[in-house]
Amino acid sequence: MIAAALALLPLTLGVFASPLPDISARQIFLKPWCSGLGVGAFDVAYNFTLAAYNSTLPNSNTTGVPLVVGWNGATEEAELKVLSTYASYPYNDFPTFSMVNGTLHPNSPNNLSIVDNVVSDGDEPSFLQTNEPATAAQIYCGVADTDPAGGGTGFPELAVNSDTDSFFLCSTGDYRFAQNNIVYKPNLNSYSYNYSSCYPVKIQIIGLF
Repeated sequence: MIAAALALLPLTLGVFASPLPDISARQIFLKPWCSGLGVGAFDVAYNFTLAAYNSTLPNSNTTGVPLVVGWNGATEEAELKVLSTYASYPYNDFPTFSMVNGTLHPNSPNNLSIVDNVVSDGDEPSFLQTNEPATAAQIYCGVADTDPAGGGTGFPELAVNSDTDSFFLCSTGDYRFAQNNIVYKPNLNSYSYNYSSCYPVKIQIIGLF
């Protein structure tokens, strides 16, 4: 049964510009960043975009609101980036993403060096843009929409720490330059976002046609 399901996986994920590699279920299950996510899990995909989806919102659609790589601070050596809605951060310096062996990479047309950071409870999933050597965190996985009842939107979902169900959109609370950012398991005591503004979303993986 597992082999049969995996044979259908490339068809289910036909939205991607590049095909997924032929990875056995055993190989995926042994990777901790995809643990427990089932036969629809994958950790390699290229040139996709991300969108935050919540079916209960008045302006909801099957795709969701586009997410971009937003600004979250800087030092002389590096810049910290987060996932922000395009509506709140209308710049798109990293137009697509790729996922390689559990790491999530914003794709830079200028070949900027940027890696993903570890994500803990209460954190905004973030990226470090730096010219210094840095190691990407292997914490991301994709999950194909394999619901036989057709209850999903048809788009794969992004998981972090083997979890697709704990993403929220939260306002930074800085009304001079407010961004709506993705947060993983928001913390009531955080100073970087307004907890009362948070609402749950799924992060959908949208392919390029």
